[in-house]
Amino acid sequence: MHFSLKLIGEGKTYKEVQKIIGCSAKMISNALKWRAKPETRGRKRKTTIKMDRRITRMAKAQPMISSRMIKDSLELPVSTVTVRRRLTPGPLLACLPALQPTTACFQLPALTLLPHSSQPSSPLPRPA
Repeated sequence: MHFSLKLIGEGKTYKEVQKIIGCSAKMISNALKWRAKPETRGRKRKTTIKMDRRITRMAKAQPMISSRMIKDSLELPVSTVTVRRRLTPGPLLACLPALQPTTACFQLPALTLLPHSSQPSSPLPRPA
């Protein structure tokens, strides 16, 4: 926060702030109006900075919430993939479903892999 903003917040006038800092009134008004702007190259973002903050705040509050639930509860006009993209720059990750064990039809029986394991081991004939 700029020093002039702090002085204006305390109730000082532009003239008083001018004398304290030693600058013009225009510089003070520019400091009051200034806001950080994102880069303007490339495609326009579908979410604003405020939306991004709301998404990350919700993900921090409820770490196991899914991107679809975040999208629905915040009523965002974006896809769930976009919600996950907004969480990746920081230390947060979107909740992905846990891996399910494969079903029996996809598991190969152990006997097909090891055909001799089902037969009892027979002693080899010893040479005489």
